[in-house]
Amino acid sequence: MIIISFVLCNSCVDEYWPELDKYENLLVIDGYISNEPGPYTIKLSLSSKVEEIKIIPVSNAIITIMDDQGVSEVLTESEPGTYVTSINGIQGEIGRKYKIAIITADGQSYTSEFEKLLQHTEIESINAELEYHEQEGLTHNLIGYQFYLNTFQAISDTNYFLTRLESTYEYHADFLIRFIYDGTLRPFANSDSLQACWRTENMAEIFTYSTINLTDPIVRDYPLIYVSTESRRLYIKYSLQAKQFTLSENAFQFWNSVNEQNSNQGGLYNTQPYQIRGNVYNINDGDEPVLGYFTVAGVSKKRIFVNPPMPPVPFYFTICELGAWEYENFGTIFLSRPSEWPIYATTDNNGTPALPMPECMNCTVNGGTIVKPEFWED
Repeated sequence: MIIISFVLCNSCVDEYWPELDKYENLLVIDGYISNEPGPYTIKLSLSSKVEEIKIIPVSNAIITIMDDQGVSEVLTESEPGTYVTSINGIQGEIGRKYKIAIITADGQSYTSEFEKLLQHTEIESINAELEYHEQEGLTHNLIGYQFYLNTFQAISDTNYFLTRLESTYEYHADFLIRFIYDGTLRPFANSDSLQACWRTENMAEIFTYSTINLTDPIVRDYPLIYVSTESRRLYIKYSLQAKQFTLSENAFQFWNSVNEQNSNQGGLYNTQPYQIRGNVYNINDGDEPVLGYFTVAGVSKKRIFVNPPMPPVPFYFTICELGAWEYENFGTIFLSRPSEWPIYATTDNNGTPALPMPECMNCTVNGGTIVKPEFWED
């Protein structure tokens, strides 16, 4: 019976080997034009192997953005695969139609059809609600802010939206710098100069939604990201900016498919990955798959600042501490090589020197900058 069961179970399984190589070296376009002032950026790359996901920039292409009234601009390659318009270059206008034309270094020509730049719908507010979420594997519930988006009433009944997020947060190193070593050990004059940092991140998540089947063309309490107290993000001050694109139906179908594919990965009964073709095509070979989308959209932006949750809400990130290893490690400064300089060190409350990990004293090690953003509110 065991042998029969084994044979029956295995006879129901068909091995599937997808032709992954056909997705390699495909042209990928990423960029948009909107009612916001330029410069606009278009990124051009090739798709890579599934097992080694990386960006392969496409250089030396000629990229032109043009409208339906004869206005056009050839973009400049600012770095490999990144093309930008000039500061005083082409400007997106509500009601105009725009398309892109690309000629690669090997002479292949690509283009999109004209798409209308639609009137944007304004974001009314972004709200942050303190919520508790269950998380498998944790001995406690997640605690944090769930962000929700609300819009004003749109001018038409049917509207399609894509929202991208940018987060900025202030965080501090746990210790002040008391010494600097660059061949000579001496006191560090500005002990707090590398303590406070701000880090800005473009969120990977995309959000797609519409006003179809709504009584009124207003979006209420649409859930965005959830930020928990498992990191330093909420510890001092956190800011979230939403950029909402008002899309054509075709653009929405593309981005909604991307969103669904990104959201439904890993489960046995989830949607299987498929090739999502955009609006750019090879003029001489319509069967060539081209990935990405040249988006034409009206844009509205909104920013929210939130303070840390009030006690007794706990935070769960690791805080640097001084122990035997940090005190003993201080002596290794004098054995360091010039390539490791400068080395920073701190002291405890009694003035005893110690050498913790660099990120415990220098906030820039964790990816932030000591330059406060112009939009920041203290």
